[in-house]
Amino acid sequence: MRVLKFGGSSLADFACLSKVKELILSYAGPDSLVVLSAPGGMTDHLVGLADLAAQGSDYSERWDALILRSEGLRSEVEAAFSKVEHWPNFNELADKLAGVKLLKHCPDQVRAYVISFGERVSVALMQAMMGSDNAYYLEATDCIRTEGNYLEAEVDLVASKDAFRQQLQQNNFPYYIMPGFTGSNAQGELSVLGRNGSDYSAAIAAACLEAEVCQIWTDVDGVYNADPRFIKKASKINWLSYKEAMELSYFGAKVLHPKTILPCAKVGVPCEIKNTHNPDVPGSMISHERQGDETVKAISSLEKLAMLTVSGPGMKGKVGMASRVFSALANDNVSIVLITQSSCEFSISFCVHESDLALALNALEQAFALESQAGLIEPIQVQRELAIVTLVGDNMKAHKGLAAKFFASLAQAQVNIVAIAQDSTESAISAVIDGALCNDAVKVCHENFFTHVPSIDVFLLGVGLVGQELVKQLEKQQAWLEARNIKLNLYGVANSKQCYLNSDGVPFDSWQLELGKVAEPFSLTRVEQFVRANHLINPVIVDCSSSQQLASQYAEFLRAGFHVVAANKKANTGSFAYYQELKAAALSMRRKFLYETNVGAGLPVLDNLQLLFGAGDELLSFNGILSGSLSYMFGAIEDGLSLSEATEKAKSLGFTEPDPRDDLSGTDVARKLLIIARESGLELELSDIVVEPVVPGHFAEGSSVDEFMEKLPELNAQFADRVQSAAAEGKVLRYVGTIENGQCRVGIEAVDKQHALNAIRDGENALAILSQYYQPRPFVIRGYGAGAEVTSAGVFADILKTLSR
Repeated sequence: MRVLKFGGSSLADFACLSKVKELILSYAGPDSLVVLSAPGGMTDHLVGLADLAAQGSDYSERWDALILRSEGLRSEVEAAFSKVEHWPNFNELADKLAGVKLLKHCPDQVRAYVISFGERVSVALMQAMMGSDNAYYLEATDCIRTEGNYLEAEVDLVASKDAFRQQLQQNNFPYYIMPGFTGSNAQGELSVLGRNGSDYSAAIAAACLEAEVCQIWTDVDGVYNADPRFIKKASKINWLSYKEAMELSYFGAKVLHPKTILPCAKVGVPCEIKNTHNPDVPGSMISHERQGDETVKAISSLEKLAMLTVSGPGMKGKVGMASRVFSALANDNVSIVLITQSSCEFSISFCVHESDLALALNALEQAFALESQAGLIEPIQVQRELAIVTLVGDNMKAHKGLAAKFFASLAQAQVNIVAIAQDSTESAISAVIDGALCNDAVKVCHENFFTHVPSIDVFLLGVGLVGQELVKQLEKQQAWLEARNIKLNLYGVANSKQCYLNSDGVPFDSWQLELGKVAEPFSLTRVEQFVRANHLINPVIVDCSSSQQLASQYAEFLRAGFHVVAANKKANTGSFAYYQELKAAALSMRRKFLYETNVGAGLPVLDNLQLLFGAGDELLSFNGILSGSLSYMFGAIEDGLSLSEATEKAKSLGFTEPDPRDDLSGTDVARKLLIIARESGLELELSDIVVEPVVPGHFAEGSSVDEFMEKLPELNAQFADRVQSAAAEGKVLRYVGTIENGQCRVGIEAVDKQHALNAIRDGENALAILSQYYQPRPFVIRGYGAGAEVTSAGVFADILKTLSR
């Protein structure tokens, strides 16, 4: 015999009912038992009716809606098939509700009758569709024997097995159709098996009948390795053991009822999860047969929990204290989800559902009232709004390092662990965490254990030349990233006045148009809210602006959980105290502050310095050409152009800033030199650097850019003298930054042909590092250090460094 169970979503309307009939004929075959839930949403509707009646409130509108839906389904079935013979007694239901309203109280026995009414509707309709000569209406109250209360009844499998066999021996039909969710106690009174108990009914029937298979038909393809509602890349599990399935259902997997698997496991009946709306897709099979070698089978989560901690000197070494704790909770029917105890026996902590928190707290306070008065037990600690994230897999025991990887993943998601638990078979590892971060934690764990496709979530501030080029590179490199299992999302772009955010990703082809439509400016609060709403786990703020206002917020960005990638030099060259604050914030938040392009655009300057110093090297001296624009200008002067002509040409080619004085002042080079000095361990301020500008600071002071360019030829003769003087000695002029004996200076130097910087021109940068490891010949880094393309390439490389591998 085969047992098939169909859930409410599979029975929601006439079309669904017709689909289920076809599935029964196709997949069940003769000698099958079909277990049905109530039509989708009807049980909730009936619960609402019972609640309104118990309050003495008017429920006529809800009653009319129930009648309208039920009679509508009945009419459609009778019009298409045959008369519904076993239609449940709605008059009896109306009488019971009327009595409840009169008393303003709904006894559990009556509530059980009311809330299980929908299952009888489904079975009556399906029997009519199958034909009463072909399908037998099997009353669950005649087959499933229960004990305990009316609303959360426990099943007596031995008695139920005898009852099932007796009923089937008395009746000989190809198909049997039974309402789920219900049974009867020793007195013959109707009881229910707890919400979503129809799965349990099917498993009980399958176990009692020693069925070939128990199929649970629902609205998903099977059991997934994470909740597909939140994890888009969750994938279906083809096979699970009974233990894996029980762990998953217990810790929150919605597709299975926690009690469902146990009856099947006891008898060894395979249980298959299939999709009513996609029946040809193989489902998830749960059985004793071992298939696959996955280490971690799935990740589940259970939310809306609270943790209570009982502690105090009276706990230590006192036999029976744990028993008293759990007995007090059991007496009030409080279910414990997870337990952990300190090794010194000073405290016991356990999780309960938040809905049971008040009941649990009251039970414990009463049970330990005397110990509390005597100071042996401290006030019970309560932590609310928690969640449990659990890794499940029978093969985990054979693999080392899984727990470390699990906890590292939680750390990556910025999640603090409240408590840890692991069963003795090592097939499940659980962590109690802040409930607000549950989805983030599951997302990171799923990436690290299953998809192995880490995400980078970028917010770009500053969309000038470098920012625009970066967007182009992000688009161009998508295929390259995908080939390397990296998902890079651009979620936001901002200029000085507007900030455009898109939870589906900023469109590469129309981002400028979309940005122009936005009225709101960038704010950290707004982007933080966006990150939380979309459960982004690796958010990166990329600053391609030159804004001092943004640079002054970097510490806030880091403390808010963002990585920061900066092409903007103003943060690193602010006060030394702020520089230290940025480093400390990045370290404490386990986030990265990256700024490779601050010195050499696309050249790997800082990476190499950090590697050298990390290996114990020490800087002896440094010489470098750190400005691509000045490198170009001084090369042009060497070729015979005057100062003004070289400046004009560099400006026209886009090598200089819009105002060339920003380059000619030497301040930009001073900032770069300060960054190198600080990376090498010198505690300096920008004001400590001696700066010789190319053009005196007072020259054309207060004039516009055009006026400055018109006056610049006045300096040509003076500058030509310096060029000629250097040439007479076989030297050329270069604009050089120098670190020596802890002192920093930038200025014009005459260098001979043997000097490492003599040949550096035409926009190239070069850095000569003399260190303990690299002497007497320096370590030289050379390449083009100006231009939007190389700078954005350096930013792109920094973005990739935010990945946690």
